[in-house]
Amino acid sequence: MKVRFSVVIPVYNRAKFLRQAIDSVLSQSFTDFEVIAVDDGSTDESLEILNSYGSCVKVIQQANQGPGVARNAGVALAQGEYIAFLDSDDFFFPHALECYERVIRMFDSPPMIVGAERYFRNGQEIPKEAYQPGPLQVLSYKDYLSKTKSILCCQSILAMRKSVFDEVGGHRGKTSETWYGETFDLLLKTGTYGPCIFIQKPYTFAYRVHESNSIRNVQSHAKGILYLARLEHQGRYPGGNKRRWDRYAIIGGVASTWALRYCWRGKQRKLALQLLLGTAPMVLAALVKKSLRYFKRPIQPVILPEA
Repeated sequence: MKVRFSVVIPVYNRAKFLRQAIDSVLSQSFTDFEVIAVDDGSTDESLEILNSYGSCVKVIQQANQGPGVARNAGVALAQGEYIAFLDSDDFFFPHALECYERVIRMFDSPPMIVGAERYFRNGQEIPKEAYQPGPLQVLSYKDYLSKTKSILCCQSILAMRKSVFDEVGGHRGKTSETWYGETFDLLLKTGTYGPCIFIQKPYTFAYRVHESNSIRNVQSHAKGILYLARLEHQGRYPGGNKRRWDRYAIIGGVASTWALRYCWRGKQRKLALQLLLGTAPMVLAALVKKSLRYFKRPIQPVILPEA
């Protein structure tokens, strides 16, 4: 039976956080959805936790192949018009799907919606205000390649039409043990679909900072970004020469941020230089495009009152 949203959750050894993720979906104010969790070969109690929800959660089991393969498996089973992604160590705020639904209705079923994140450290209490829906404030771009706002490299931030995910072939799968560029790869593959709507307020999900975040694997993320650059040089992303500058700026922005914020500050300076040199034209494009924004009128947010 068709539903509006399929919430797809890849799971690998996340027993500590998994119930909060699942419960956050099941307690949504908008209720036309299904939950699909893909256990990616967990060796802890994750599978038992998933099975304890009975028919409320569709569970898929597979050998450990990485979150991209797991998401592909979940989307293949999905009956939703839209896929809302959620990582198993994050959670949705109660109004997340309702916000997505309002965007869908307002912008005539856009192919891509980018949510708003609230960082928190594991064990830290999130203020009650973050759980309140409030007015909905969004930015509307022609497509993702046109965006001027930076985003978190996290799949929980995305909702997209299932047909779009299918058209671009989903995630590339297990390219290597060290490739961590899946989210930006998907965004670049869907970069010319429009409009692309960014939610600014309210928060749609909480990003949990903890000791085993994949973001702590600095070297693997750097290799993932270099892999994105190689795919760009191979002409694997849409838009042709006309949109090359936009693609360069996106990859260069990610590369420079990662090199300086994580590699250099983490005293992996050789890795930082390798990343900057390996994406030098793209980093330059990012710097120029960022500088040009000061001479352009910023895009104005669209504000919807509370439903």
